[in-house]
Amino acid sequence: MDKETYLKVYDPKARIEFPELPVHNVNGMRFYETPEGHKYPSITTVLGRNPDKQKGLQAWRKRVGEQQAGIISGKAARRGSAFHNICEDYLNGMEDIAHHKEKNFLAWCMFGEMRPYLDKSIGEIVLQEQNMYSDKYQVAGRCDFIGVYEDTLAVVDFKTTTTPKKEEWIEDYFIQCAAYASMYEEHTKISIEKLVIMMVAEDGQIQIFEKKTADYLNKLDTAMEYFYSNLTVEELAT
Repeated sequence: MDKETYLKVYDPKARIEFPELPVHNVNGMRFYETPEGHKYPSITTVLGRNPDKQKGLQAWRKRVGEQQAGIISGKAARRGSAFHNICEDYLNGMEDIAHHKEKNFLAWCMFGEMRPYLDKSIGEIVLQEQNMYSDKYQVAGRCDFIGVYEDTLAVVDFKTTTTPKKEEWIEDYFIQCAAYASMYEEHTKISIEKLVIMMVAEDGQIQIFEKKTADYLNKLDTAMEYFYSNLTVEELAT
């Protein structure tokens, strides 16, 4: 670990514990309530309101049919949740994680493919699976991992996918991570310059994407502006 990363990671302010934030669901959108009583949308809710994304999702649902779309989406959600739980327990040093195998065998197999990359790249943990929020951007979310990745302090997001993805398809993932980096810096005054997506497909292929936080802050601004400017009167009153 280089000196700069060491000083950041072991700064007492780095080990911030955000409080658990009550969650409210409004018209299919997730809002987190901050200790001050503000209700901020989750970053995934914000990005999901992108008109291009909504149009693409609607076209896909029409193509495969509503029933099949529900089956596929449900499977992906369960797979992703199970995979995150395995990664969290593993990185926390839990000795017995074999019980996850019975809960979701597909996620267990995908973790087996990702495990060597976790062993190689992930170092000191600063936080995992923690609710976070930003008063500056008026947004919240639950971050997978902040800590040392290949000798650098980074936001790391663990993703599963049915098939490998092209980088241009996953810009939202980088914006999401930039939001977490911003939330973290706002509360600790410690900057995070690297964003990492570690993704595994059902066929076992691993994809790792590394980006700079600074390259996605303008895109985060744009996403937040669009979200708040397109809320209905009822949603604004939430």
